[in-house]
Amino acid sequence: MQHASPPPSPPSQGTDPAGFDFARAPFDLLTAAQREALADALDIGLYPRDTAILSREEPVDALFVVLRGSVQERRGGEVAAVHGPGDRFGLQALYGSSRGGGRGESAGSTGGGGTGGGGTGRIRRFIAAEDCACHLIPRAALEALAADNPAFGAAVLGDFAQRMRDLAAERSDREMAALTMARIRQAYLHPPLFVEGTASLREAAEAMRRNRAGSVLVRGGDGRTGILTGTDLRDRVVLDGHPAGAPVGPLARYDLLALDRDDLLFNALVLMTRHAVRRIVVTEDGAIVGLLGQSDLLAVLSNHSQVIGVQVEHAAAPEDLARASRSIVALIRTLHATGVRVSFIADLVTELNRRIFRKLYELLAPPELLANSCLIVMGSEGRGEQLLKTDQDNGLILRDGFDFPELPRIAADFSRHLISFGYPPCPGGIMLSNPDWTRPLAGYKDAIFGWIHRPDEAAQMNLAIFYDAAPVAGDPSLLAAAKGYLLGRLQDNQMFFSHFARPTLSFDTPSGLFAALFERRRAEPVDIKKAGIFPIVHGVRALALERHLAETNTVERIQLLAEVGALDRKMAADLAEAFTILSTIRLKARVDAPEEESELAIDNLVHPDRLGKLDRDQFKDCLALVKSFKELIAHHFRLNH
Repeated sequence: MQHASPPPSPPSQGTDPAGFDFARAPFDLLTAAQREALADALDIGLYPRDTAILSREEPVDALFVVLRGSVQERRGGEVAAVHGPGDRFGLQALYGSSRGGGRGESAGSTGGGGTGGGGTGRIRRFIAAEDCACHLIPRAALEALAADNPAFGAAVLGDFAQRMRDLAAERSDREMAALTMARIRQAYLHPPLFVEGTASLREAAEAMRRNRAGSVLVRGGDGRTGILTGTDLRDRVVLDGHPAGAPVGPLARYDLLALDRDDLLFNALVLMTRHAVRRIVVTEDGAIVGLLGQSDLLAVLSNHSQVIGVQVEHAAAPEDLARASRSIVALIRTLHATGVRVSFIADLVTELNRRIFRKLYELLAPPELLANSCLIVMGSEGRGEQLLKTDQDNGLILRDGFDFPELPRIAADFSRHLISFGYPPCPGGIMLSNPDWTRPLAGYKDAIFGWIHRPDEAAQMNLAIFYDAAPVAGDPSLLAAAKGYLLGRLQDNQMFFSHFARPTLSFDTPSGLFAALFERRRAEPVDIKKAGIFPIVHGVRALALERHLAETNTVERIQLLAEVGALDRKMAADLAEAFTILSTIRLKARVDAPEEESELAIDNLVHPDRLGKLDRDQFKDCLALVKSFKELIAHHFRLNH
């Protein structure tokens, strides 16, 4: 039978069902005849300590039940659970891989994993914590029992579905908790518009029209500040008959509702609801700095991934997707400001971006094109590491022999709409509007052959980007076939891998930045991507490609490289942590910038003198580790020879 991700030394297999515990739920629901049928169908897998039992994105066709020993369930670099005798795992891998198109859909457990419905939760791996044996229940036997015994089927599959719902609810609660901790300063504040109390109603109206404001703040003669809204103007002039030349001072309301800029948005919502008002005054150090409108407050609190996801699913036109795309930036700002880990934010952004790309393609492409193509994302988007919007890296794989005359127009429209959503065009043209990245499977195979066997600089870049590809819409088997061809063509060619790994050393990683050199160059910014993030990403990518690994996410590649012995476990743990810290510093540098700048491509520049002491110390340590990792890569691939 077929098993997902067989270990370097394949487990020995047999059909001896000895030791299976039929007294444990839900197997106690089976009749004697059903138990006999299951016993006849069972296989046994033996796994030495540290063996990867379930990993990668390969299919699995059995449910695992631990017979003896223990199995660690790992999520990224962390142990999420430990399974002992009688525990079962692998149901998500059994039924999750058919959902298609995303990271984290192929290796899971009855204990949770993934996000359901095409989510992008990190892949869960199952590692033998000690020498262990597992019973393997084939899919066909499991489904036959579920059909023959509805109570058993409901217990197995229903339990799995409930765990998936619980996981989604837990993630939603975590995200909502972060949003409800958002501060007023994270919302848009309308600049305060002041008029003197002696100004006329007409002058106040003209000031509102000129500044496109819905209210004015009135400076009263007694030193108090009041407010006059557009609704007040209508009521005073039209309904109450006050002349347009009457002063605003006596007509303003001086019972202002005010909160500090660092107060919770949730408190502002409560205050507006309690007093039935649509705006409150915001102060900082006792001075009025703006007005918070109800619609602006709700815009922040509605930037929940589920709300954005619903907007995407109900989009009827590209313009609807543009609004959802703009909401993602506000969601990132809010989650980061409330301390949510960057890996969680990256998972959310990956999922939402892919939903937007998929929906846009479905809006533009007729059914026959969808059925005969695979939309892919590459680069950081393919690795699931995208945060704020950077260059597009996407392509389209067509089924061999399929011809669609309208394709150039659809591809151009796809790229054009993404640009309008705020995703900048790729300077290298790696997007659907470029025919080199919209071609049949055979064309991709020809290109891959050239990238491997004629590896100039452009070929190496294209191979690296494509190796990170992930399916988004259409038929994912087309990408699987192209990736399979890529990994199958690789040979143990030291020269090829040396060429491929060399860009890891392309950029300088400062070493004296925080010593005397730093004191002289304190104001000089550092390109954090070139100095720290790219060397980790590409060095890890080179090691993963050498081992023919299918993972795309950098942290997951690091973990698997440690499991197969290609990386020292301490170096792997340090690299994963450094990658997270550098990504967090990079994100912080952008979200702390003015909001309009965050809509632009990330410039990757970090000013060390603007970092707090903790961030600066971590930055220094991370760059030192990157230098050590680059030395490891140079030695491993003989780049100094």
